[in-house]
Amino acid sequence: MKRILLIVLCVGMGLTTGSWFVLHHEKQPEEESYKDGSVIARHVGISVSNTAAMKELVRQLPFSEALENVSIDGTRVTIRYGGKEQSRTDWLGKNIEQLRNETSTFLESRLSKVIMHHTLGLFLSVSDLSELQITYRDSSVKVAFEVERPQIENYTPPDIERAASSANRFNRVVVEDYVLVDSRRAAFFQTFESALKITFK
Repeated sequence: MKRILLIVLCVGMGLTTGSWFVLHHEKQPEEESYKDGSVIARHVGISVSNTAAMKELVRQLPFSEALENVSIDGTRVTIRYGGKEQSRTDWLGKNIEQLRNETSTFLESRLSKVIMHHTLGLFLSVSDLSELQITYRDSSVKVAFEVERPQIENYTPPDIERAASSANRFNRVVVEDYVLVDSRRAAFFQTFESALKITFK
């Protein structure tokens, strides 16, 4: 009898531990998804001409489940994301109509963080990347962001110029100190105001 109780107890403890582990990972804050410094650092020095490596890098960036296409033309890279009705809130916020007149609504969205993260990460790690376009579209809206290297070089603060040299540095400096900081994200999109286009269908 004692042996049976011991077995039941061990099984119960195992199930409890397993449930905690699953719930813990399910509740991981979205902000943690941007901390992919190991991916960026691992690809430092690749060339756009290595299309296989370039596409693999983009596929490993955050939220690749919504990635529809990566196209490469010379040293220009275009990344296209697509959203469905049920995922629009995650990408653009609850009130899509506010995007027409309120920049702050966009700055609070996942898409603003994705654009800033990908732009900095790719230009820091891929030295011959000359132009980057990131688009998102669903049945109601299209968002396009297009920027060239000289613009990025004029913007890039000194403290993130070598941030791709290690995973920890990228996560701490680029992600925690820039991408996830509201004021710095606002400054980024203010600098590249003409690069961002939001159109409604």
